[in-house]
Amino acid sequence: MSAFILLSGSCQKEVTEVIDDSGAKVTFTVNTDNMVTKAIADGSNIDILHWEIYDEDVLTAAGPLAEGSVKDSDGDGKFTLDLALIRNQTYHFIFWAQVDREQGKEHYDVSDLREVGIKTYDDELANDESRAAFFAYKVLYVSQNSNETVTLYRPFAQLNLGTEHYDISSLNLTGPLKVNFSEVQVAGVAEAFNTIKGVGVGSQTVLFQKAATPNGDDDAVDKLLEVNGSRYYWLGMNYLIVNGDSGNVDVDMIFHTSHGDVDLSIDNVPVKENFRTNIVGDLLTTTAVFKIMVDDSFQQPDITVKD
Repeated sequence: MSAFILLSGSCQKEVTEVIDDSGAKVTFTVNTDNMVTKAIADGSNIDILHWEIYDEDVLTAAGPLAEGSVKDSDGDGKFTLDLALIRNQTYHFIFWAQVDREQGKEHYDVSDLREVGIKTYDDELANDESRAAFFAYKVLYVSQNSNETVTLYRPFAQLNLGTEHYDISSLNLTGPLKVNFSEVQVAGVAEAFNTIKGVGVGSQTVLFQKAATPNGDDDAVDKLLEVNGSRYYWLGMNYLIVNGDSGNVDVDMIFHTSHGDVDLSIDNVPVKENFRTNIVGDLLTTTAVFKIMVDDSFQQPDITVKD
């Protein structure tokens, strides 16, 4: 197949495009699965889209018919691809959007988008929003010029940790309680993501090392985690690509506070691709009462599991 490809974005370049009677122009508008709000963990930092095109031998092909990448130059969460393709053919399109990282610091191996590898978990930090990513797999029969809209979805579960309050009036402590750092270890994290099947592959235990909470030095004053109408002080946020599209993971949390470390372990925490699992409650005091709530991709209804 020969294809003339025009990319719109910061890497746009002029191409002399020739489409005869055998060709069809397909314009893709690619959007992430949320409005860009510049809030914590909303994916608004996504700024590059990688794409590949395959014929019907997508599973066995040595490589794609065409591939490329395009930057989101204006930060609106949208990418546009203008592709000139052969008419009356079925094509398989794979899209993967992520944060553009400098060479050597990439989170994901995008050399083959059919199965995106996780390059390494060594020295991964907790609460790292640069791990955000979105994907889509689309099969399209091309018969004429058309405009297509593709919505990308998160390949991971988002694990949020939040405490109800910093009220220590009943405790024998002096001075304020501050939590500016956290870390988390999770058993059951995938090694790669199969974009065609839409599932994580493999299973391992990963330590997301000590790092500033989503609130950092703000100490949760201005940035709160809202779950089912209640607000919590945000202590942790981690993206987990899990084995399959859902399952249970074991979570060990350490909150580094101004009065020493708080270590909590919770087994069989439910996680699901493109859902958020919220572990919230009185996480810092001796009662350690918590709730686990799984909510779908920022829509209702919620699934609530109470301990």
